[in-house]
Amino acid sequence: KQSQLGVLTEDPHKDMRMLLENYTAAALASALRDREDVLQHCATLLAANQISKLSKILRPYQQKYIHQRRHTPEKMLDFRNGGFDTHNVELLRKGLNRMPRRVSTAHSKRAGVVLPLCNVDGVPCILFEKRSKHLRAHPDEVCLPGGMVTKGEDKSIVQTCLREMEEEIGIGHNSTSVLGVLRCNWGEVHHLVGVAVTPVVCFLGEIGESQLNPNPDEVAECFTVPLESFLDRDRWVHKKHYAPFFTGGPHIIWGLTGYIVNRFIMDIVERYDVVFYDDK
Repeated sequence: KQSQLGVLTEDPHKDMRMLLENYTAAALASALRDREDVLQHCATLLAANQISKLSKILRPYQQKYIHQRRHTPEKMLDFRNGGFDTHNVELLRKGLNRMPRRVSTAHSKRAGVVLPLCNVDGVPCILFEKRSKHLRAHPDEVCLPGGMVTKGEDKSIVQTCLREMEEEIGIGHNSTSVLGVLRCNWGEVHHLVGVAVTPVVCFLGEIGESQLNPNPDEVAECFTVPLESFLDRDRWVHKKHYAPFFTGGPHIIWGLTGYIVNRFIMDIVERYDVVFYDDK
């Protein structure tokens, strides 16, 4: 049996997950209705022996044409010339904006975190913090910059995230490009931490140690992990009823942070064809 290429990706399990989590029921129902209309039209053409018209309709579904559509520059995160550039950042922004808006109940406790993308010596990375061991909540754990919404001070989740990041590691909003909100399953997030946490994806540009000024009262250290490492599924540990663990960095990334990074990789990055090196 010849392997098929699926709707969005060749892996059937990943294809189903992406369809269910990235499209509304109305969109899927409309697509199913359109598919049925096309199949009925094709059957009518076949019965009338109108092979040339039938061939014209079905030609775009041949594997070579599907490969061509999926591997165009517009669907490729190309890091062969270095880290995140204008093209890659814009693709990620579009991917975030195309995520379906999820209907969620109101929560009394709300927080925001930044998923900070950056370049380190031309290598695309994600920046993390390790919390101070003196903190009462989650001491010595890996986390993302962020915190609770301050009523009366923060006009939006984005403002919360940028304020907290500047307080924690000294990177101000003028050095930050906001790409969009990573829309997660809010029920899963609330189950992990008991708070409605909104991740905001930002790009910090090229960073070095001199640009980071961790607040010692809150942050023990900052570190980065190359984006390429997160695409290696062997570095992830998945256990039922637990958020994914990432073991490929200097510190284990787990809990809410592991959940957010894993969702970003699966729902945004892996929807594109990601290239780091030239084929040899």
